[in-house]
Amino acid sequence: MIIQTIAAFAGSIGFAIFFKMKGRQIVLAGVGGAVTWMVYLAVQSFIAGYFVPYLIASIFVGIYAEIMARLNKAPATIFLTASAVPLIPGGSLYYTMLGLVEQDETMFTESGVAALTIALAISLGFVVVALTNKYINIFMKRTSP
Repeated sequence: MIIQTIAAFAGSIGFAIFFKMKGRQIVLAGVGGAVTWMVYLAVQSFIAGYFVPYLIASIFVGIYAEIMARLNKAPATIFLTASAVPLIPGGSLYYTMLGLVEQDETMFTESGVAALTIALAISLGFVVVALTNKYINIFMKRTSP
């Protein structure tokens, strides 16, 4: 778990640098990636399967990105993109393509379904946070004098 968390931190920092984030934003993106992966591992230890652990982790990273955006006066997208890197289903995508190339229908199908499930969970988590944030902002504007 510790090695995985360090790898998530390093991967997120790498993408933060690639996206030209500056100064402390790079470290915050790395922390976001590490904590996102810890959230995923914690949920996965209680709930089997792919969908729910990835959904909860993606909701967490969406909330984290919104908070960091407000604190750093920067777009949430940069924090969301860099901090969500550990959630990318690279292994599933690799084995899906390998199954396709080697004409192994079982590998292709199982890995493809896993990759699609993970991608759906991640995107749904991002949408939940974006819509919630939008309606909170609308509500706050209506209630302010």
